[in-house]
Amino acid sequence: MKSLTGRLLIALLIPLAILVAIAAAITCWVVYNEQEVTADRVLVGSVRTLSLAFNAPEAVRPELVPLAVNLLKRRARPHTYYSVHHRGKLIAGYAELGPPEDHGLYWEPVGAERRDRHQPAEFSSRYAPTPLYRGHINAADGMSVIQAAYLRDGSFRGGPARIATEIRQAPGFDAPLIIQVANPVDTRRAWQTKTFFQIYGVAAAILLLAGLLFWWAVLWGLRPFRDLTHQVETHHAGTISNFRLTLPHRAPRETRPFVAAFNSVLARTEKASEFVRQFTADASHQMRTPLAVLRAHLHILKRHAPESREGRDAIADIDAAVGTLERLLMQLIALARAEEQNVHNVREPFDLAGTVASVARERAPMALQAGLDIAFEAARSPLAVYGNSLLASELVRNLVDNAIRYCPRGSHISIRVTDAGDRAQVAVEDDGPGIPEADRAKVFQRFYRLARDSDRAGSGLGLPIVRALAERMGAEVRLQAGANGRGLLAVTAFQRVSAGAGSAGDTEVQECP
Repeated sequence: MKSLTGRLLIALLIPLAILVAIAAAITCWVVYNEQEVTADRVLVGSVRTLSLAFNAPEAVRPELVPLAVNLLKRRARPHTYYSVHHRGKLIAGYAELGPPEDHGLYWEPVGAERRDRHQPAEFSSRYAPTPLYRGHINAADGMSVIQAAYLRDGSFRGGPARIATEIRQAPGFDAPLIIQVANPVDTRRAWQTKTFFQIYGVAAAILLLAGLLFWWAVLWGLRPFRDLTHQVETHHAGTISNFRLTLPHRAPRETRPFVAAFNSVLARTEKASEFVRQFTADASHQMRTPLAVLRAHLHILKRHAPESREGRDAIADIDAAVGTLERLLMQLIALARAEEQNVHNVREPFDLAGTVASVARERAPMALQAGLDIAFEAARSPLAVYGNSLLASELVRNLVDNAIRYCPRGSHISIRVTDAGDRAQVAVEDDGPGIPEADRAKVFQRFYRLARDSDRAGSGLGLPIVRALAERMGAEVRLQAGANGRGLLAVTAFQRVSAGAGSAGDTEVQECP
């Protein structure tokens, strides 16, 4: 089902329907048992009442028996039928209600050996216990009872019936009377079925009402999400920039993670779009010059042979322009990647000393070829910090490349890893021309270059890449003057994994070959 409202309604109504059905079934079972017991009680009470009427003195019996029969008809539901037999002959009631099969055993007068051939009917009386003698409150009424009232299943008018029977020796009769009261089972079942339909009708009404209430409750519960959807639709139809979902002051707490995640996705999407726009603008701006150089020298090659002086100069300039273009593209891609991934900072433990040592060994041949002296020293190895080994390598590599590019021959480059309590620092220091204090903040801007370096190869992206990588790792970069005010000192501070681990007293110094 595609509708969330429908899914919630089904999720609520199916368990409720099951519970209502179980409750209705239990209610029907209880009602069935109670009705069965009640009907059996009525039967037994009716046969005892009729038995007492026939046990009355002969002078008043003609008046008491009709009264007992009328009382029987009034109190019994469903309708009951009765019969009284003496020596197998009907003396009152319905002929269709015949005596039990063993009625011949009771034709003789009272005998102790003939009492209670059948188990008398018994009912729970724990709530109002009443002492009875052979089913009667008055012991004198029970003295002449040969068979106390009992229940059996029989037939009446061609259908099953429930029959209560009591046998007593009544005054004026030479043999016991067999007194019976019965009601048809079909009538009893019809009465029960009607009750069951009423129970299930009430259950269905409850379920229908619950469905309406649940529908209203689900709509009310989902209202905050409908409001959020309305905000999105309004933004889609309008021109709102920097759109963010907003929650009312009393919004449910379940909506807050969704809104936070949605706004985070929007922020990342906007930042990614800005990265693409900035990358396109930077690339188009910075590629104009090398592309113009390529185009101009290609025209020269068209007019002059490659072996001529002009052709050789053009090829050399083309080679330099291609190198500049390649380096520019690589730096632009590195910068865009670093800034784009800065949405999620990379903070995992790694060995800073080992990472920086690898970069120093990698760049040592380049420094020696440029006539520079390079050294590496680490206060401790390993030195665990938070960040990323690959990003930290790229960061240090850019700082060392800058020092190699701008330092004159004979200069010295020092790479140091120091332990400063809860921080660990990488310092790249040189004794080259340095950067004036007024320009140290500007050099972190894209493509910013000092006026004195206009004749040097470079794109002005090295230090912006360094800052972007540092921010992604939660590190800090700062520039300051080198020792004795000469050169440049670039310091990158990382957070230590464990400030008290190991010893910071031993310092290892390596001269890179």
